[in-house]
Amino acid sequence: MKTFQKILLFLTILIVVFNLTQLNVYNFLEDENRIALICFVLSLCALILILIMMVSKRIKDKYDS
Repeated sequence: MKTFQKILLFLTILIVVFNLTQLNVYNFLEDENRIALICFVLSLCALILILIMMVSKRIKDKYDS
């Protein structure tokens, strides 16, 4: 399970970086840019959720043993 979490974390970081590269800073209010911005924010939310899951797993393991 730990390797699955690390793989998921790595893939999420890749998605965040990819969506960050899709943003066009010169035409920030374009429709395509809005989609990339929404995907960037959603991938950051997924990254935060995965990190919370990893921390809660560590806390659980610490208090169970």
